[in-house]
Amino acid sequence: MIEDFREYKKNWLVGKVESSELLEVVKKVKEEYRTLITISPTDFLERIELNYFFTDLESKKSLWLKTDISRENSKIESISHIFGGANWHEREAFSTFGVDFIGHPNLKHIIISSDFYGKAPFRKDFDIEAHQKEVEKHSLDIASNFEDEFSENSDTETTLNWGPTHPASGPLRLKVGVDGEEIKKVSADIGFVWRALENLIERKDFVGAITAVERICFMDNTNSMLCYAMAVEEIAGVKPTPFAEVFRVILGEVGRVSSHFMGIGGFFGTMGLHTLQMWAMDSREYFLDFLEDYSGARIATASIEAGGVRFPLNLETLNTLEKAIEYYESKRDEFHSIFLKNPMMKKRASQIGIISADEVHEFSMAGVVARASGVETDIRKDEPYSAYEKFDFKVVTKNGGSAKNRFEVIFEEIDESVKILKQAVSDIRSGVSEGTYNLEKDHLVKVPKKLPKGEAVSRVEWARGELMMHLVTEEKGKTPYRLKIKAPSFNHTMMVEKLLEGCTISDIPIVFGSMYICQGDLDR
Repeated sequence: MIEDFREYKKNWLVGKVESSELLEVVKKVKEEYRTLITISPTDFLERIELNYFFTDLESKKSLWLKTDISRENSKIESISHIFGGANWHEREAFSTFGVDFIGHPNLKHIIISSDFYGKAPFRKDFDIEAHQKEVEKHSLDIASNFEDEFSENSDTETTLNWGPTHPASGPLRLKVGVDGEEIKKVSADIGFVWRALENLIERKDFVGAITAVERICFMDNTNSMLCYAMAVEEIAGVKPTPFAEVFRVILGEVGRVSSHFMGIGGFFGTMGLHTLQMWAMDSREYFLDFLEDYSGARIATASIEAGGVRFPLNLETLNTLEKAIEYYESKRDEFHSIFLKNPMMKKRASQIGIISADEVHEFSMAGVVARASGVETDIRKDEPYSAYEKFDFKVVTKNGGSAKNRFEVIFEEIDESVKILKQAVSDIRSGVSEGTYNLEKDHLVKVPKKLPKGEAVSRVEWARGELMMHLVTEEKGKTPYRLKIKAPSFNHTMMVEKLLEGCTISDIPIVFGSMYICQGDLDR
């Protein structure tokens, strides 16, 4: 039933199925691959190709299935009753590419604003210029539609709107149906900062796309650039130097630490404990000093591109990183005492937001959220990239799956990142001393401006979990033909709907804060 079945790369298989046989094949796939990563449509004008990516978080094996559907008909059976995590991914493909998933339990538009409903804005023949000529009308319609939805309520319960622009939720709205204090139903309304990022990237050259890719989420922008660069390098047939690979690890771990401090701060900030949030942000600033010393910018650094890293490294810049590590380690025990022994944490967060290991697999939880439920998954170990295989670190896991456990994982992972950073700094200093690294020449190898026709899948362990990109290029292409971005906050927000049912209103900020959601990668 699967045609052209072959090895794509280590622990990856790829094959093609007829759309009429997809459902039966997927049922068998579930026996060996328990998790759907994402669904990626590509519009080839004469057809739409659907790419389904599956993985098994325990065996570390992955599967890529392709199937074609007609552009005119654009119908295919839903697999959401087989893989729970497919629910929102099918809704996204429906909204952006107009794919009708037959049998989906709630095939409503998601992410896109209401002026794009029914228009399939990611198809190649969508006329964005004509659409933008009516931007004022669209804005009025969006406001009117939102006002109508905002006032929705039923005869049996009250609907509360947690957000948008809530101090904790940001530009995200949770429509919360309550009976008194008890939460009966939650519906997440996302897309308030939707930027059509995947489509935007198609209008940039391969280097210029970096500035869009790193804006998936400012909390950890270095790892998103790395993921994109790896996909371009695979198609171009280019391999960075050993020095660039090690320095990419440093940039990636600094991005992770920077994000984790935001995660710690955000966890307590959602509960109104802003002093603790500011203490976490204080330590983060020292790591941003290092990024500024290297790239000239603290957030939007544009520091990683295909072929390596953008700028040569001044060895003295590593002193700034060592200062940041030293500052954190001087505060670490105090942080441990203040954060982990906090009464709110011990009494409240340990009892709510519990995710089982089975739910991690079923709904495609990733990163901190997965590891807090005892699932040992980390792309740095499962599918090593850059120079991670050179360094010693452990995958932090907990077994409770509660909001408290997720916070504990974030906190302990900072220690593991610091461990990696120390090893990588030592590696670079030794390499320079021994003459194996040339800091002026080894930072970047040339990548052609035009790429051959191809496809690549890249994965990295982002701060919030697995980040995956599916890149498609044309022959002598100057821009990405298609870039699908799968980021963890999408599935994690979908899970918030499930977690909050049966809780009380006061539980919302604790559960939401523990899911480590970034609005940027949620809405893209």
